[in-house]
Amino acid sequence: QENAAYPSGLCAERVALFHAGHKYPDIAVVALAIAAATNGSQVESISPCGACRQVLLEAEQRYGKSMKVLLCGTKEVVVAESAESLLPLCFGAKYLKDD
Repeated sequence: QENAAYPSGLCAERVALFHAGHKYPDIAVVALAIAAATNGSQVESISPCGACRQVLLEAEQRYGKSMKVLLCGTKEVVVAESAESLLPLCFGAKYLKDD
């Protein structure tokens, strides 16, 4: 669903989460693995864009459970223990305070 004419497409991360949320609305996502290829070869490292990070975070917040995010590169797989760890200083209900 990606497209070079950003933001005309949707990243694979969001498509996967939206599909899972539609098919299994009462089940929290436990983990999401992300990998990418260019010209037929896997890229050395990958991470989700900001929009995807926000969607991942909101899925965590909705279910009240952390979601592991596996960033799969050619040399290593980096495991983020939560989507929140990928989006420091994020906005959302948890961070809103009444003054």
